[in-house]
Amino acid sequence: MKTLKYIIILILFIIATIWSYNLRDPHLLPFRDYEIVSLLILFILTSVLALLLETKILCYSILFLSIILMTKTVITESYFLYVKSNILNTPSYLHRLINKQLIIGFNDISEIEKLSINGIAGIYITKRNIKGKSLTEVRHILSQLQLKRKQAGLPPLIITTDQEGGPVSRLSPLIEQQPALNSLVSRDNSSDMAFEYGKKQGKLLKNIGINVNFGPVVDLMPIKPVLALDFHTQINTRAISDSPQKIIQIALPYIKGLERNGITATLKHFPGLGKVNSDTHHFSAELEVPVADLITKDWLPFTILSSQTNSWIMLSHVTLNQVDQLNPVSTSKIVVDNIIRKQLGFTGILITDDLTMGATYNRGFCKSVLGAYNADIDYLLIAYDYEKYYDLIHCIEQNIEKLYY
Repeated sequence: MKTLKYIIILILFIIATIWSYNLRDPHLLPFRDYEIVSLLILFILTSVLALLLETKILCYSILFLSIILMTKTVITESYFLYVKSNILNTPSYLHRLINKQLIIGFNDISEIEKLSINGIAGIYITKRNIKGKSLTEVRHILSQLQLKRKQAGLPPLIITTDQEGGPVSRLSPLIEQQPALNSLVSRDNSSDMAFEYGKKQGKLLKNIGINVNFGPVVDLMPIKPVLALDFHTQINTRAISDSPQKIIQIALPYIKGLERNGITATLKHFPGLGKVNSDTHHFSAELEVPVADLITKDWLPFTILSSQTNSWIMLSHVTLNQVDQLNPVSTSKIVVDNIIRKQLGFTGILITDDLTMGATYNRGFCKSVLGAYNADIDYLLIAYDYEKYYDLIHCIEQNIEKLYY
């Protein structure tokens, strides 16, 4: 019985310690609203149980360490709130300069209104930040944001979403959910249907106030089985085809349909996820294929479609080992500047995938931010854990001399 008590206390203490060192981790976002309170309760519970032990050395050791970690947690949270208040309420010239390259998600309407006036480039809309709101309410919120931007003398807000169709339809059921684009491949009139699909989707998005859609997926469809740890990428259900020509055949008219209604498409996820053996939402991922092979197959949809449309390209968090083994493409100046801009000649808009995903966050969020900011990338995306926006600003502010001097 006594041994069991030791084990329980030790487990609770280890959980609390790991949690305190991973405070505000994106993986723990569902607990964010009561994270600090829960963590403090856990430390207090551990300390109380330790006091009941007969072994004084162990008891006092756990109590002492718990007090230190609780103090660290409170200080860390207090400092974050201080940084947040400063950035949100008294933005500097540098903050506004950085904001021009940021597209972020949000939870609080009043907060995103302030950040909008502070000059962020755009916002990301998904089910989470419009939960419980009607189509009319969402349209009104976005129109008010645009009005306030205009009154502040700022350019229109870029308003993005992830409405691929099929399993990734972030605004459904607010708007009609359409089938995945790969459902059109086998149709006799697939190109015409893809155009009508894009036109219809574009109209639905424009009606809300969206002007950029994060689609279509132009990665080659994997020919390998789905990985056991692929919880979110699921590219096999989202990709159009394993043939570059078929992808172009569907994606090009789809994009033209979107553009007919003023919606800009986004080609994703460069350099392609079809041959990647990991889920970048949670883990690092590598691509071993030589650039010469990628150019002739995997990258054809990116190069052809970008040359015939106004589409953006989204950079994934895959490491292109043949070019830069140290940095994911989304943070690699070598890949962006030398391969995408120079070798492929792409002069359009580049945007990172969400920088709060595991593949970039786990390697060091600030390190990833600095890499992306230092490359020739137009927009950095903070979609899932929007509060990392404040950490991003603070990170660049603290390292500005490394970037400019």
